[in-house]
Formats: sequence, C-alpha cells, structure tokens
Amino acid sequence: MAKAAITVKKLHYTYPNSANEALNNVSLTIKEQEFVTVIGQTGSGKSTLVSLIDGLIKPSSGELNVAGLKINATTKPEYLSKIHHQVGFVFQFPEQQLFAETVAQDVAFGPRNLGWPARKIEEAVNKALKMVDLPLELKSHSPFALSGGQMRRVAIAGVLAMNPRILILDEPTAGLDTQATNDLLKIIKDLNKTGTTIIMVTHQMEQVASCANHVIAMSNGQIVADTTPQQLFSNAQRLNKLSLTLPVSVEIAQFLSKNGVTLKNTEPLTLDGLADEITEAMRRKENE
Repeated sequence: MAKAAITVKKLHYTYPNSANEALNNVSLTIKEQEFVTVIGQTGSGKSTLVSLIDGLIKPSSGELNVAGLKINATTKPEYLSKIHHQVGFVFQFPEQQLFAETVAQDVAFGPRNLGWPARKIEEAVNKALKMVDLPLELKSHSPFALSGGQMRRVAIAGVLAMNPRILILDEPTAGLDTQATNDLLKIIKDLNKTGTTIIMVTHQMEQVASCANHVIAMSNGQIVADTTPQQLFSNAQRLNKLSLTLPVSVEIAQFLSKNGVTLKNTEPLTLDGLADEITEAMRRKENE
C-alpha cells in the first residue's frame, strides 16, 4: 500500500483582517504517486489549501505533514522553506513569472538559489527541459520569443529542475488552446506515471475525468467530497449542489441511456470510453 505523501488534520485558516475562515476543520490524506484534482467554485478554499501544503502560509490551527515535514501555527518561516525542496508549485499563468534572458537561465534559477554546483545545475536544467518536451536547442533562446504553450512549459521546467516529490498546479491549462492543453496534460500525466505526486486545481471536469484518480471537492472552506472521479460523476445531486457540470462523455452517455440506448456504464470518464460503450451496445443490439 502506498504511503501518505500529505496528511492534513483539523486544519483551520483565517486570513489577516478577515472575520471569515477560509478553511474550516479540513482533514485529508494524499498518498504518494496519486493524481489528485481539487475542485470547487471560486472562494471555496482551493487556493488556500494548496498554499498551506506548499508552505506559503501557516495554518491558524491544526497540522499538516508534507513529505515528512510537520507544519502548524507555531512553525518558523525558515522551517517552512524546507518544504520547497519537496514541493513544487506552478501558479496560474506561470509564464508571467519568466524574467531571465535565456531559457536556461530561467530554468536554473531555483537550483542556483539552492546553492547547487554548476554541473548539477546544468544536468537539472537539461533533464527538466526534456521532461516538458522542449528541445535543448532552446536553452540559448529568449523565453519571450517562444509560443504561449512553450513559455508555460519553460516555467514548469523551472519548478521540475528542483526535483520535487510533489507537484502542485493551479489551473495549469488556463488560456491555452486545445493542442497546447493536450500536450501539457500529457506531460503532467507522464510525470505522475514516473512517481511524482500531482495535485491539480481545476475547473475543467473533463480534466478531472481523464487525469485524476482522487478528487477533493470544496465548498465554503470545507471538503464536501473526497472520492474518485467515477463516484463523483455518478452523483448528479451532489454535483448540482456544488454547481459543477458533468464531463461531456458522461452527459452524452446519460442522454443516450434515457433515450433507450442500454449502456453498461453510464459514467464513462473519457470520449474514448464513451465510444467503447456505444460500440458494445451496438454489438449487443445486433446479437439480439
């Protein structure tokens, strides 16, 4: 059984000068090598939760254990910085944080700040660029001369160069076209397959369905569902309460089912899965 990468116990957080709790009694466990999506409406507590996991802020009360590092309300700032050796955080529109003259300099920024020797930094830069499927020939190019999708991959490579065990991504495909979105999701899924624990904040239910094996749904600072994509999308009443929509594949499958097409699975998580269900239904019809 996989070990826990992150445990959260009775977590509360209130922002300074605010009377309302952003998180209220949140507890959860994320296992090593899971692909977790965090969903919910704006203001539900998603960003606060992942900021606490990354050590950007401390809890008002409660405790986190992130990759063996314990965090609570009394944790000192210098201790929080240790988390950044284990957890990488890719912010929404990370390309807006690019600043260096070349791709190589930008990707090397984190490892250089950690005091790594030059040879180790170069190896980390090359490895990170390969992980995001960017040719090494781009190392000498300005990141601002690249396409939007390539710029985002450079920014992600800068996080991966530090070799995090856990990778947090906040709406990583926001603003990208379909091809760039698919390319980036493939990279993220490949990282997960090679052992990186992924936590992805998203509003896209298709991404929840096609990528995740664990879903955390939030509302008003609390976890209202801690489940699998299959279980989440089988509960239409709960989705309605959360103002969430079904993935297109599930919506079509349920429409067909209501209109006389007998499908064994009315919650296929991908369009390919839907196609398989329809094909199987047609075969059964022919054999009747």
